[in-house]
Amino acid sequence: MGRGSFEIIKQIVDNILSTIYGIDDKCIICDEYEDKDYICEKCKKSINIINLESSITHQDDEFISYSLGFYGYELKKLILKLKYNKSFLAGKILAGYMSDFILENLKDKIDILTFIPSSKSALKSRGFNQCEVLCKYISKNCEIPYKELIYKASDSADQLGLDNIKRWENIKGSFIVKNKKEIEGKRVLIIDDVITSGATAFYAAKAIKEIKANEVFILTVAKSRV
Repeated sequence: MGRGSFEIIKQIVDNILSTIYGIDDKCIICDEYEDKDYICEKCKKSINIINLESSITHQDDEFISYSLGFYGYELKKLILKLKYNKSFLAGKILAGYMSDFILENLKDKIDILTFIPSSKSALKSRGFNQCEVLCKYISKNCEIPYKELIYKASDSADQLGLDNIKRWENIKGSFIVKNKKEIEGKRVLIIDDVITSGATAFYAAKAIKEIKANEVFILTVAKSRV
């Protein structure tokens, strides 16, 4: 076998492995060569982790939400790679940053993790829930158990493109609690990818709080500037 044939076969094998495992020898963000962490030093330094804290208040209820940073640049690229390119490596990287935040700030305040559920149509289209992927990695990293505590009662209209008022109207009453025995008296952290108006996170947290959870917090990868 000539060297040319060997190189072709090697490239085919590399492509297959990259497809199966979602990894190769390039930076996941910029595609430049990177042989260690699958993210180059330049992109790593460009990921702007600023640990935002905000309050989501509606009517008489209030929940604290944390985000790694604003939605844009490298954080946005990693979210989109996970969500639409099925790059679980991107999810693992993001979950690593989220895990660091939890271990430094919330470890002793959380009893159980859960995640924002996807609609049936989104699950059918995408094949997975990106928030659950993040939650699984975080659970392993932080040694905090996770459970699916809520599900969507019906497929509400996609929040994308709706203004803030319509987002709140669209998502209200969408979440139903399951595994109720896992909630009572517990301190729950909800994992989400992006928070915009806060409506989705708020109503998810409210549904859990009403089952006598002690406290409910939200942690997202990013917060929209809108």
